[in-house]
Amino acid sequence: MFIKEIKTRNKKTGTEYIKHALVESVRTEKGPRQRTVMQLGHLKLNRQYWPQLVAELECRISGQPTLDIPGTKISPAVKTAANTAMNNFTIHKSRRIENRKNTEGEEVVINLNDVCDSKYRSFGAEFVAHSTWNDLKLPQKLKELNFTPKERSLAEGIVSGRLIKPASELATWEWLRNNSCIGELTEVSLDNAGLTSVYNIGDKLLKYKDEIEKHLLEREKQLHPGRETLYLFDLTNFYFEGQALGNSIAKYGKSKEKRYDCPLVSLGLIVDSSGFPVASEVFPGNIGEPKTLTEILGKMGYFDGYLPEMLPTLVMDRGIATKDNVKLLNEKKIPYILITRGPRNAAYLEEFENHESDPEFQKIVRNNKEIKIKKVYKSDSDTVEVLCISEGKKAKEAAICRRWTERVSEDLAGLQNSINKGNIKQIDKINKKLGRLEERYAGLNKYFSINILEDKSRTGHASELKFREKQVFDFDEDNSNPLHGTYVIETVHKDKSAEDIWTLYMTLTRVEEAFRCMKSDLGTRPVYHQIARRTKGHLFISVLAYHLLINIEFKMNKAGDSRRWSTIRDVLNTHQRSTVIITDKKQRVHHIRISGLPESCHSEIYNILKIKPEKGLKKYIVAKRL
Repeated sequence: MFIKEIKTRNKKTGTEYIKHALVESVRTEKGPRQRTVMQLGHLKLNRQYWPQLVAELECRISGQPTLDIPGTKISPAVKTAANTAMNNFTIHKSRRIENRKNTEGEEVVINLNDVCDSKYRSFGAEFVAHSTWNDLKLPQKLKELNFTPKERSLAEGIVSGRLIKPASELATWEWLRNNSCIGELTEVSLDNAGLTSVYNIGDKLLKYKDEIEKHLLEREKQLHPGRETLYLFDLTNFYFEGQALGNSIAKYGKSKEKRYDCPLVSLGLIVDSSGFPVASEVFPGNIGEPKTLTEILGKMGYFDGYLPEMLPTLVMDRGIATKDNVKLLNEKKIPYILITRGPRNAAYLEEFENHESDPEFQKIVRNNKEIKIKKVYKSDSDTVEVLCISEGKKAKEAAICRRWTERVSEDLAGLQNSINKGNIKQIDKINKKLGRLEERYAGLNKYFSINILEDKSRTGHASELKFREKQVFDFDEDNSNPLHGTYVIETVHKDKSAEDIWTLYMTLTRVEEAFRCMKSDLGTRPVYHQIARRTKGHLFISVLAYHLLINIEFKMNKAGDSRRWSTIRDVLNTHQRSTVIITDKKQRVHHIRISGLPESCHSEIYNILKIKPEKGLKKYIVAKRL
């Protein structure tokens, strides 16, 4: 082997370019020829070190000990050049002698002591993602949308990356190049994918977002028929890393994760009762939840006839169920199950206080928690309401109330102590302090009586502050609010039982689970993008990754395996693909690319998903040793 210098000239500009390649001489039917083993790009290494570099690369390609051993001097520049060359080393068809059909059963004599392997890449999780991607017929859909083979492969790569190694697009690009074999499963190899192309494919997926989501909705109905037509809508937000000053949808608002120090972006998501995404839409971070319903329903086709005549029931929580939105649903004759905004449970205070003696309250048990429900008909409406009392919710709300009361009492006592010490005496300043407390504690004046006693000897000064907790309700025997743990569900399904209505409403946890998966399992947060369209593309990639996730989990659950994707992924990551390197008696270096045999833990998952990984055996004669 030797290094060859190749000169090319641009015919238009006359500029001369120099690149280098590692080549070897081979005998052919037409006589001796030079064969390129490895492209080296423009080599800046001094010529005196070229022989060292050739020897170092030969050792690395053949899997032999390198020159970097005790007692051997090797230039750091040679190491750097060898590392760069090996990082970019790819066996291309035009640059290899490949085993052909007539050599399929070729036997070679090897020294077992020289056998080694390299280029380990995770395979198991990638193969499951690849199989699910194909089940959803996404390659065919992307082809219809004029995605090139390289773009289809790259789309699969970045979505699989979000599923398997959740991170930013930059980290996904590095994962594609250095850690994963997904590029060996896709239509086109991703070895030379550039970082810009990773960002650009997110833009192109976003461009066809509506078409892709409609395709997935129909395809998942075909793959998993018989699911109930129940749609669940909710809104969440993700925080940005950095100020995102140039991002038009990055706004400060009420963070679901208490990250009020960061700008936010909101995602509205509709999923069905099994957790499969139906539609998604990105909104500015400061948008109010009620404003999102009309837009996302319009994009879903509720208003243009895309959805079937029998409209799915829509389930929403109180954050979105305003009077205007409920009116909209009634006008469009969209069936719904929801908890309306406002203290609706206060209207049924008497029923909740007497629930123990009311025989119409039905007791059900879910997850070792007791829930009492009662169906109430409304004479002046086409809807019914279900009164609910949850013991678990009651304990949670009582604990929150106690903490809130304790904190208010501590802050009022602190202000009272300051007045007593004379640190603050002016009534105007005391009122300002109380105003800040009212901002911090909503409903302060409703639950606490506060009086400022004026100092008779000094006008405008206070002598003392007195406060006490008000008794707003007649408390139960355990000194708790009778409305703790209570809520009222409203629906147009008058024919369903109270238990059925409650069960349908509780499926709203499916969309909450989807958000949890996107934030934790799929690493959607924080968002690093400083451009609005890139932010939307980032979130849509997570939605596509969640499509893969829910399809995998649904199949597993249907077979009685309740493991989450995060657990499945950890198990499959030990199934890897590697390159076995051997040197035969003729000093030819063979690279055999092969997937490891699946262990029992891998096979269990593959069998449930009804997929069978192949060895994917590829054999190359890479070079001949000197």
